[in-house]
Amino acid sequence: MNQKSDDDLLRDLDSADEYVRAQAAVTLVARQHPRALEASLRTLNDAPEIAHADVTPAIWSLAGLGLPALQALLEPMADPDPMTRLHAGRAAMEITKRRFGYDGRDWPEGGYTRWANWWLGIDNRYDAAPDARKAAICRLRAACKAWLEGA
Repeated sequence: MNQKSDDDLLRDLDSADEYVRAQAAVTLVARQHPRALEASLRTLNDAPEIAHADVTPAIWSLAGLGLPALQALLEPMADPDPMTRLHAGRAAMEITKRRFGYDGRDWPEGGYTRWANWWLGIDNRYDAAPDARKAAICRLRAACKAWLEGA
């Protein structure tokens, strides 16, 4: 994939093969392409892990993109499709973990507990009733705003 041009990768996003689409998005993120966020959102449901349906390559790409990706995930978190909500919520979890010091492998001392308590307060559940999902998204939106304002 790394030998493909950016234009080829952008065309691959329209492939009939979800694995090709997912790899194209991952590569665009690795290249820091201006359309990387868009590509990751488009492939959010593509190529889930066989043993973990809640994990797709886009989740990890979005996690690396940080707050801009978190803001962009608020809409898919309200999607009618439960799998889209599941994947968007998982990506949001990964992004917010990094806000609490998780580096993808290790937590700073006390970081996991702080994040877990905070995430429980957000109370995002992809299978919750619509009003509960909407409230969780509002709480997450407020957290994004505070982080962007430097609070």
